Amino acid sequence: MGTWGTAIFSDDFASDVRNEFKDHIGDGLTPEQATAALVDSYSDFLEDPDSGPPFWLGLALSQWTLGRLLPAVRDRALHIIDSGEDLRRWEDDPSLSAKRQKVLALLREKLVSPLPPAKKVPQRFRASNDWPVGAIIAYRLSSGQRWLLRVIGHHQDMGGKAPVVEFLDWEGEDLPSKWTMRWLKVRTGTQDQKQFMIGAVSKRDFPTDRVSITGVVLKARRRPGGFFVLLWRNLDKDLGRIFGGDANQS
Repeated sequence: MGTWGTAIFSDDFASDVRNEFKDHIGDGLTPEQATAALVDSYSDFLEDPDSGPPFWLGLALSQWTLGRLLPAVRDRALHIIDSGEDLRRWEDDPSLSAKRQKVLALLREKLVSPLPPAKKVPQRFRASNDWPVGAIIAYRLSSGQRWLLRVIGHHQDMGGKAPVVEFLDWEGEDLPSKWTMRWLKVRTGTQDQKQFMIGAVSKRDFPTDRVSITGVVLKARRRPGGFFVLLWRNLDKDLGRIFGGDANQS
């Protein structure tokens, strides 16, 4: 985590807290439940003089902005501002300390002002994928040519579950036989890329009409590790960039 300025959210930790609180609200949690989840998740950091203040200040500003500021969170943030607790991180640089003081003064004014109306927060999109490990999937490019990829695992995080795949050295219109698929080599990208997680940032990203399940499941030769991240929405362009005109083999 790092800090690159004196603004409340010019801090990785405060930004993470803001995003996670918003996600929790979008998922249907009450402000009390979302706050409890964050406190539980980051309990080891809250007493640290470097990470505790950014947590509470970021949470308080996030809640105020969304019209859901809890009194306990407001009071904790005001105590941090009034006690000078946050300014200890800036005491080695008088110029930055003065800028931070102004930021905190503005934040204090906001926190004691009337709350804005509660804003509607959309539910966070989470990708999902149930392709079995070893499944051979056909992907049709906009050109009409189809490529084959083999699922070697999945990656799961706050954004959901996405397949980790390797691309096989084949392209065409009519799918090859299972026997042929068994012996296909793995394509290697121009920078020696061999594994790729393919994710989505919205439900519309997944190209349902261009992806087909072949029904063939073969033992994966590799396990996920050190994969590159691609998005379905950019896949055609990225395949050309990564593999070029002629695919290498491994």
